[in-house]
Amino acid sequence: MTRVAFFLLGVALLAITALGALWLLGQLLAGLGAFLAGTAGVLLRLLWFLAVAGLLGGVAFFLASAWRPAGRASGPQRRVVPAAPTPVPAPTEETR
Repeated sequence: MTRVAFFLLGVALLAITALGALWLLGQLLAGLGAFLAGTAGVLLRLLWFLAVAGLLGGVAFFLASAWRPAGRASGPQRRVVPAAPTPVPAPTEETR
């Protein structure tokens, strides 16, 4: 009879342990789900901000380009001429 009681006690303890492990796994998965949902919300708001900022930046660039086109800037047009290269002096006895 004692062996049967120990067997039933072991089965009950095993069932309680399994239920506790299952509950803990559920808690971990619920926490992971909440974290992923929060991360998705933050990334969605970031995507929305970047889209609006890009759109407004494009409109500002378009308006700035239309206001003063690059080819018709006021003022004298002059070409930039690169400076002539400076000759390198030949080494002498003092500089060797």
